[in-house]
Amino acid sequence: MQPENHGGDLEHQLQFLQRLEAELGTHKYQNWFAQKTRVTFSAGELSFVCGSSYLAGWLQKQYSALVRRLVSELWGGHVRVNWSHDDQFALVPATAPPSAVAAPEVARTSHEVSDSPARPVNSRRGRELQSFVSGPSNMLAWSGVQQLLRGNGHSLYLYSGVGNGKSHLLEAVALQIRRDDSRKQVLALSAEGFSNYFTQALDSRTISSFRQRFRNVDVLIVDDIDFLDGKKGIQEEFLNTLRKLESRQGQLIVAGDRHPNLLTRTSPEIISRLTSGLVCRIESPDSTTRRQILECLRTSLGIDMADEALDFVAGRFRENVRELEGAMNTLQNWALASGRRVTPSVAREALVQLERDCLRIVRLADVEQAVCQTFGLTAEDLRSDKRTRTATQPRMLAMYLARRLTGTAYAEIGQFFGGRNHSTVVSAERRIGELVSTHSRVRIGASEWTIEELVESLERQILVG
Repeated sequence: MQPENHGGDLEHQLQFLQRLEAELGTHKYQNWFAQKTRVTFSAGELSFVCGSSYLAGWLQKQYSALVRRLVSELWGGHVRVNWSHDDQFALVPATAPPSAVAAPEVARTSHEVSDSPARPVNSRRGRELQSFVSGPSNMLAWSGVQQLLRGNGHSLYLYSGVGNGKSHLLEAVALQIRRDDSRKQVLALSAEGFSNYFTQALDSRTISSFRQRFRNVDVLIVDDIDFLDGKKGIQEEFLNTLRKLESRQGQLIVAGDRHPNLLTRTSPEIISRLTSGLVCRIESPDSTTRRQILECLRTSLGIDMADEALDFVAGRFRENVRELEGAMNTLQNWALASGRRVTPSVAREALVQLERDCLRIVRLADVEQAVCQTFGLTAEDLRSDKRTRTATQPRMLAMYLARRLTGTAYAEIGQFFGGRNHSTVVSAERRIGELVSTHSRVRIGASEWTIEELVESLERQILVG
């Protein structure tokens, strides 16, 4: 049976956390569950949320048996346990009551406004400009931030895949502006936070208070702008906020996962404002930058780790900074548990095993879904006999990616994409390969991409799932 709810979910949450700390010891508990994981109990479910899938997979592998045992001892084993990750993970102290993480009132009077009181802009370790490692992959974004801080320009848009430093830069800029001029009204939040505020204001009939707060700022910083794509009513309110910001000669700093022109369901007026200033892409870190990031992490985490082990990690994890952080957190825990130095062989054993446990199997349907979503097609269009460029080009890309990511036989790929023979798939693979080698460009809607950028974007979508 479910635990009785005499004291509410918070009581059960604290009860579990106390037992968990007693079992693990204060050091391990503080390191993994109080600092890097959000643990909540709600509606008969015990949830563990980490900042990356890598960390979530590792913690589940290491501690799921212990968690199950404690759940069984406390409540008879009828409570569900859920492990997940959230790329926008906000550090919430494990023992914080639910009221501490509830949505705040809009009419706050502080100069510092964030989308949650549990996630102030400067709450997480390392969210300062001094701790941001710049390199060729983020050089333009770094330069754009410096220009904005000097007062040169009123708009900056950063975009990249997950985990490459967009949020770090936004939070660091907000903190730096407040330090440089405490009189400035700086509003930093996510696009989802803006939507939540607006919805609350409508429900509580406090829209005038909402507008007074949001339209009288000097600097507006918005993360994850993609959230507004397709939300027309909220876009209209956001557009009016931008107009007011312009009239006040304020600064706008925005981050998203794609170029503004690829926000296909966003108002043209909003897009024009997002593209009116500096638009900077942040790439996945190159090898030199990855090595510098790992050096900083080794120092900040206090890991006794050989240089050759850092080289191994830098070569193994290439997608984003969060992967590097997850790997170093894993190695830190190993070093703390064993009391030994992290050598290349230790790093290889610990990380390769974890990587294998988290491996995702890509299906042909996954490739089809990503290509259709990017090009605005249906599965029927992709598999049809249409010979138009809008259908043949995505179809060739899908076959190329299917072969590259799944290793499926040519005949099976051809059969999946409309009953075509194996020679069609071979031809598609060769054609896309030629386009990649010649750095050709492809048009999607009103925008042009290099074929390498498009393949990279599609691969990321497919592998993330």
